[in-house]
Formats: sequence, structure tokens, C-alpha cells
Amino acid sequence: MGGLVFIRWIRRSIQKLGVSHCDFCSQAMPPSETIWCQACLDSIKTVPRCQRCGLQTEHETDVCGECLLHPPQWDRLYCVSDYSDPLREYINKLKYAQQFWLAQDLGVLLSKHIPEPAPLILPVPLHWKRFWWRSYNQSDHLGWTLEREFNLKSSTTHCNNKILKRIKATRPQQGLSRSFRQTNLLGAFKITQPIKEKHVALVDDVVTTGATINLLCLELRKAGVERIDVYTVCRTGRSKEQDATSC
Repeated sequence: MGGLVFIRWIRRSIQKLGVSHCDFCSQAMPPSETIWCQACLDSIKTVPRCQRCGLQTEHETDVCGECLLHPPQWDRLYCVSDYSDPLREYINKLKYAQQFWLAQDLGVLLSKHIPEPAPLILPVPLHWKRFWWRSYNQSDHLGWTLEREFNLKSSTTHCNNKILKRIKATRPQQGLSRSFRQTNLLGAFKITQPIKEKHVALVDDVVTTGATINLLCLELRKAGVERIDVYTVCRTGRSKEQDATSC
């Protein structure tokens, strides 16, 4: 967490020395909370979604038809946009190019989509082998950024990356079929300490099928959690209309 605070200080110091430039389009821009100009931020695609599962719908709705029949284990999902550029480029840099500091900018964007933060944020955990290979968990950094942003607005939110533990090394979810994703994570997680809060939020960079989140939610329900939100930068997956017309 200290690394993000230091980088934030460096950026502000540089902005005071001269003109900043957007990291995506390279155009000059005034001092900003993030590394992107307002024009690039405005270009991020927004679509109507089901507020429960977060997937695209024809019209924005609290609960879509699919969620009425097969509701996810969480209660509400908040996201910035789909897994598409420019966000996709920065998610990939965050996860695969050791650019952990991008969690600060992505977290700031995400925080603006969450009007009533949960009192406890739980990052989706990595297995220790993958953590050792990557040297950090991008969800931790997103959670710490959200904690800071919410508390600046008088919320009382705490991010705890010690409660959830991944005890089983599994194949990466990316590239797996939907059916294999459902079984790949069985027995992969455990809760390491009691949870006093009845309202919590899980945070991850991308949610696709929701298999990982669903399994974590099942464990949280067993621990007595009553409301579970999901905070993610990108919510991807097929739209409800695509599901209805596909074989």
C-alpha cells in the first residue's frame, strides 16, 4: 500500500512542475486524479446492465430475467465498463506487466460508480505460488485504493486482504470453458478469521463468468454475511440477448 501512496505523491509533484499528458492519447491535460484526460474517460463505453449480475441488458434493470431464475450468490455488482479498450490495455498491464501502480487510477475510476460503499472490502485472493510469481495481488491494490477513496468521502471502509485465503492452486480461469471454470475452483478458498460485518464487498479486476466470485460468496454466506457486493473494473461476458439467441 505504501508504494501506491508514494507514486501518488510523485505524480502530484510532477504535475506541479509542468503540463501533464494523457497516458492513452498523449494529449496535454490539466492536473487530474488519474493518468487519463477527460476526453478518453468520456470514450469509455457505458451500456445498460442488470444491477444484480452486471451483464449487459437491453434496458437497465435492478434484476434481469436470468437473475430471477438463476440468481448469482452476490447481491449487486458495480463496474466501470466492459473488458474493452482503453481499460483492457491497462488491466493487462496491471496483471501481466508488473505495473501495479495502475491499480490507483483504475481504482479511482471504479470508486466513482459505488455510491454506498460496504464497510469491509475483501480482495479476491491469489494462491501463494501465483503471488510469488507475480510478486503482488492486483486485487489487493484495487482494494486499498477503494478504501482510501471512500474514506476521503467520510465513509468508514476497511480493506482486509487476510480474511480470504486461496488454499488450492488451480489453472488460470482465462481461456477455460464456462463449464470447466465452474469446477476448476472447487475447494480453492477458505475464510481464515471471523467476519463481524454483515455487509461486505469482493473486489477483483475483471469478472467474466462469476465462478470465482460465486464460490467466495458461498463461503461468506456460511460465515454469516448477509449482503455481498462485487466491485470490479470490468464486467465481461455475453449479454442476455446473446444468451437467448445462442445454441
